[in-house]
Amino acid sequence: MARENPGRYSRQELVVGKEGQGRLQKARVAIIGLGALGSVAAELLARAGVGHLTLIDRDIVELSNLQRQLLYAEADIGKPKAEAAHSRLKAINGTVHYGSLVADINHKNIGKILEDEGLVLDCTDNLYARFLINDWAKKRGRPWIYSAAIREQGSVMLLAPGMPCFRCTFREAQGLDTCDTAGISNAISTAIASLQVNEAIRYLTREKRLAKESDSQCLIRLDISSLSLAKIKTKKNPQCPACSGQYEYLGGKKEPRHISYQCSDTYQFFIDNLDLASCEKKWKRLGTVRKGKNYLFFKNLSVFSNGRVLIKAKSLGQANAILSRYAGM
Repeated sequence: MARENPGRYSRQELVVGKEGQGRLQKARVAIIGLGALGSVAAELLARAGVGHLTLIDRDIVELSNLQRQLLYAEADIGKPKAEAAHSRLKAINGTVHYGSLVADINHKNIGKILEDEGLVLDCTDNLYARFLINDWAKKRGRPWIYSAAIREQGSVMLLAPGMPCFRCTFREAQGLDTCDTAGISNAISTAIASLQVNEAIRYLTREKRLAKESDSQCLIRLDISSLSLAKIKTKKNPQCPACSGQYEYLGGKKEPRHISYQCSDTYQFFIDNLDLASCEKKWKRLGTVRKGKNYLFFKNLSVFSNGRVLIKAKSLGQANAILSRYAGM
């Protein structure tokens, strides 16, 4: 742990004040997803001096990530993003406490993973994860900040206790555009991550004032192709299941057999009684297996001890074929 230099945050203190900076340095923030949005958000929060950052991602660094995921370099290709981000951030600001986890959230583990976090930044790439975070946050009374970006557009929204929840504003949907089908500008992902961090710092440094503004929640939308910024006021939906105490995602009722991730050509499956040792023994005969705590990486598969399998594929059919070929499912 590096020694704190009292002048490190002097310019920032002129904006947030010494008391605000003190709040930042006592805060715990979890970042779920360390791709185009999360990698930028993590770096900005580390540089701002947030006391503890928990870094969560299921994926490894790939060459196509380097166009927009600013924490990573060519030397990081093939490494788990959570571990590569941890290493890079520690070099940027060694006074911050870090925790890193190569994992993906689901209804079984979200409570344990986020138990001690004061604020959650959603930098994921699928609606299932966002509805799950929403259920957890609503039930636990915790704040979180949604972010999303594709092509040249993006959105950010702070969701604090007492405000309309994510499910009040967004509907369940399938077949949405992805970064692979629609593309993404590195300028929009960096801008949206910056707006998300701005919301986080405002909340953490002036939490009491913002918490009282329950009637002024806004969805922020940015379009850099037209250089337009819109603030859309949200309102509570009287038919919202989460606001009625029906936590369908947190209770596992909405847990799908497979999940398609929007910006990484990745499909997730859940398999009961998955034996990592057996997989490792079998796959070593076919190629290189990278092993970590509770996970294995082999070719375009990532498997975890809790039964999760992530497969890089161009379609669900191809993913199922790969699952059958290498996992016998």
